[in-house]
Amino acid sequence: MKYHRGMLFWGIALITGGAVALAAQQGYLDKDMLAGAWRLWPLILVAIGFSVLVSRSPFAIVGTVVAALVVGTAGGALIAVGPGAAACGGTDPTNLTTERGTFGEAARISLDFNCGSLLVGASDTGEWSVASGRVGGEPARVTAADDRLHVESSQGSRWWGGREHWVVALPTDTTYQLVVSPNAADTKIDLSGLRFTSVSLDANAGSLRLDLTGSRMDVLNLSVNAGSAWVIIGPGSSMDASMSVNAGSIDVCIADRVAVSVTTNANITFSTNLDESGLTQTGDTWSVDGYATAADRVHIDLEGNAASFTLNPEGGCE
Repeated sequence: MKYHRGMLFWGIALITGGAVALAAQQGYLDKDMLAGAWRLWPLILVAIGFSVLVSRSPFAIVGTVVAALVVGTAGGALIAVGPGAAACGGTDPTNLTTERGTFGEAARISLDFNCGSLLVGASDTGEWSVASGRVGGEPARVTAADDRLHVESSQGSRWWGGREHWVVALPTDTTYQLVVSPNAADTKIDLSGLRFTSVSLDANAGSLRLDLTGSRMDVLNLSVNAGSAWVIIGPGSSMDASMSVNAGSIDVCIADRVAVSVTTNANITFSTNLDESGLTQTGDTWSVDGYATAADRVHIDLEGNAASFTLNPEGGCE
């Protein structure tokens, strides 16, 4: 039987990669386990080398299949957990530099973060603060005034210049416009007790946990690419939200007292649990009964490709 080794390799690799990524998105594979498995990335080279060595022997097809399975598994894991798991490993810096200041009634916050862990929350001192550090390099660049705060990585847009750690605290007596762009990052944002006109998050190749319990905002824009996001919306919330996810997943947990409506155009590469969520479907919109007259309402415009969306997952959004 004749076969084309290149076509066989890529066929098996693509099928394996898609199966691994889908299994992770559906919860059958633990994403932390997949992220840890990336420490064994040299096995990719070993598998390809083995395939080359046996290419002119009776075991050529075995070498091709083994190499394809290893490469496909690695690719699927990379899609599931984000490239940041491979490109931005290591430990966080322990020596942080802190800058502080105050705001007026309103302020625009922009955070451009690359490689590491980012924490954002409320301050209990009446001042804003940014504590930052980078392994083998300088802390973040901070530009501030009474109506704005901009923080960016000292390494620019590079993901491989050394792992960073930021802790950003915002006072509760200011109304904010928040823009956060974390790349290859483990991001935890707790906006409890804060007020916003808008929140925009563009997360790439990493994980994001966004807690909106006890916060007030008008508009939420969330984009996730090659990563995972968990969003918690507590009682007292009303907002218009736009969520998009590509090669990743978004889980949303909404308090019982908050009425929810979701509008999405389904496609074959985007899976949701809306049909099993208990919501009523009208056209492309799923909503709870009584949504139009509810005091606390959240509407989500949703789109995705090679991705998944889960509303109120069984395990929660922790």
